Amino acid sequence: MKKLFHIPIIHNKADLGSLGSQLSLEGERKYGVSAWHDHLEQVDKSWDKIETEILKQVKKKSFEKIRIYQDGLPIAGETGRKIVKEAAENGSKNYSIIDGLLARGAILEVAENKEFLLREYSLLTGIRNAQTPEKQLEAYLSYQRMSQELLISRDNYVANQINTTLKEGETGIAFFGAAHTIIDKLDYRIKVVVIQMFRDLISLSLVGRNFS
Repeated sequence: MKKLFHIPIIHNKADLGSLGSQLSLEGERKYGVSAWHDHLEQVDKSWDKIETEILKQVKKKSFEKIRIYQDGLPIAGETGRKIVKEAAENGSKNYSIIDGLLARGAILEVAENKEFLLREYSLLTGIRNAQTPEKQLEAYLSYQRMSQELLISRDNYVANQINTTLKEGETGIAFFGAAHTIIDKLDYRIKVVVIQMFRDLISLSLVGRNFS
């Protein structure tokens, strides 16, 4: 049997890099400073629960038969492991969990297509770097037009990667934002178990927004 633990994620501030401060300001304006900072604390606590649940679920499994698929990561091997370790050291709870699994023998897989990610990043950068409100609106509308098509392309690629690399008797662990729709594209022979831990009100309101 093939098994996949699918973990719909909310990124913590460290995951968002240069976008983190901008999104935090947006969150404070929308929800209030106190509520937003409480949300960030709840996100970190939810990641702790995810780590506990994953280790509980895989404690009797051979880590050499566990494959990791990460939102936004288009590379594996030694370079991929280095990226994971650096992100973990910079405070990413998501990558810290993956780093721990890799240290135990789990395998990091190429999850995403680099070209699709670069196209999406270029659109987001265009919004951030727009010099006037008019240019910012134009960039935002361009992103809105293209983002859904890009997301579909990304999800098709991710599902194909999982279908292709996950072998009989192996377990996959997929960390992807809530905007992604991967499960319905997976091989019917893969048993999917969803681990949903982000349940604070703001996290629930963010479901469907793609920050990856």
